Amino acid sequence: MLRHFPNYIVAVIISVVVLVSVSCSKEGPRAGKVDYDVIVIGGGLGGLSAAAHLATGKLKVLLIEQHYKVGGCATSFSRGDFTFDVALHEMDGAGPVRPGMKEEGPVRQLLKACGVYDKITLIEHPDLYRAVYPGIDVTLPANWEGLKKRLKNNWPNETEGIDEFHRICLAVSSEAMSLAQLQRYGTVKKLLTMAMVPLRQRNLLKWKDRTVQDLMDHCFKSADIKAVVSQYWCYLGPSIDKQAAFLFIMAFNSYASGGAWHIKGTSQALSDAYAERIGELGGTVKTGVLAKKIVMENGIAVGVETDEGKMYSCRYIVANTDPYQLVYTLIGESHFPAKYIDRLKTLKPANSLFGVFLGLNVDLKKRGHRDFEIFYNASTDNRAVYESMMKGDYKNGALVIAIYTNMDDPVYAPSGKSVVKLDAYSDIAMWPEDAGEYERLKEKKVDELIALASRHIPELATPGTIAVKLGYTPRTLRRYTLNRDGVVYGFNSTPDQFDRIPNRTPVDNVFIASNWTQMSHGYSGVQINGWMAARMIMDREGIR
Repeated sequence: MLRHFPNYIVAVIISVVVLVSVSCSKEGPRAGKVDYDVIVIGGGLGGLSAAAHLATGKLKVLLIEQHYKVGGCATSFSRGDFTFDVALHEMDGAGPVRPGMKEEGPVRQLLKACGVYDKITLIEHPDLYRAVYPGIDVTLPANWEGLKKRLKNNWPNETEGIDEFHRICLAVSSEAMSLAQLQRYGTVKKLLTMAMVPLRQRNLLKWKDRTVQDLMDHCFKSADIKAVVSQYWCYLGPSIDKQAAFLFIMAFNSYASGGAWHIKGTSQALSDAYAERIGELGGTVKTGVLAKKIVMENGIAVGVETDEGKMYSCRYIVANTDPYQLVYTLIGESHFPAKYIDRLKTLKPANSLFGVFLGLNVDLKKRGHRDFEIFYNASTDNRAVYESMMKGDYKNGALVIAIYTNMDDPVYAPSGKSVVKLDAYSDIAMWPEDAGEYERLKEKKVDELIALASRHIPELATPGTIAVKLGYTPRTLRRYTLNRDGVVYGFNSTPDQFDRIPNRTPVDNVFIASNWTQMSHGYSGVQINGWMAARMIMDREGIR
């Protein structure tokens, strides 16, 4: 479930509605000799992307990461014969030009721009996903033509609605693309462009304040097709009656138009490629180093203190953290205007995740399980499924099953074995603080999740099949990412939270590149967030 997507256009549209560029100080970055031009705090994909693009602009960059290796959620680990990707299922925005597209995917463009693209190998998924409900089993191809054909074959009476869904996705995406450079406009041009939005971006405005349920009801009649088409809700947070239609539209279109992509060698290969490129460009990457404090002087940031007791001075800072860490731990609430703090308190974080990594002693592909991405749902009652997961009632919830060894990437397991990951929603509040209680509950819930998955993969219930079984909870995610409550989606994706916080902060020389900002969460989203933060600094420095 961590693959998620928020897609590259989200930031553009959010900028239309609210581009908050408040500042506590009009004073520019510190003059004189400093250790680095920019310090990037956090080595997840947002921080790595920011650092790579800044280094491409010939700025002297230091990236510090508290874990012993870079990547954040974009990483992997091994147990015995098995290698597990922590988060990635599929990545959008990484494809070449395809029919109906004017250019390559945005992530592909950015990877090329900073010199990382040639260091990785991308593998295209043949399908977007397989959606399984009681009495329903449909696989959607990873392109609009095949996807629409499959839906029309299954629901011939929904032909007009399928075409309407496609039209809405293309129209909103196209209108979003027309605003791609908004954040770089001068004040007058920006205001004039925003004033024209009601005339030029009508589809965008129509769906901005609506839910995925509204979208499904507008396009379709059958409850079954609504369930299948809305299945990506599992990567965006709330149930479809509360989930923002805009984010869903952007994400769905990005995958259906540009394809879904796997990174050969796990997502750690992407993170390592970024770190290598940063070094090639003269930047420095330090792992196992925790930022303890951002040092402030006269309302601007002048450096970072680490848990090693060192202080590194700089002119700019990019924080690949959640905004709560930045405001309350690293800088201090007193350095932010009341309006910004009030907004932060108003915005609600999304849910977290719970899941299981499985190493199997059987080859699932040879046994007929050929799909990579399977959504297994206990019911078509979306609201009930969501609420069941958030209460820890997983037998009545939804489950994402990813069979990594079906990607023909030999890194995951030796011949004859398989790697599977199961993901579901969770609330950190259900997990006890007491270590003993926590472990007992985790073991129980891991077995419940496996039991649910065994309805689709019976081999999981066969003794001796599972060689490795590792569960993770919101507390696990909090420990490794430091994100509040182990949240991976950032702020909850509801229409009333359309305007997330911007990449620019009220501290004039501090920027945010994480999943809590304009681009939201997901592999593509955070890489573009990193670029956006870097681009704002380079614009200020006059770097093309």
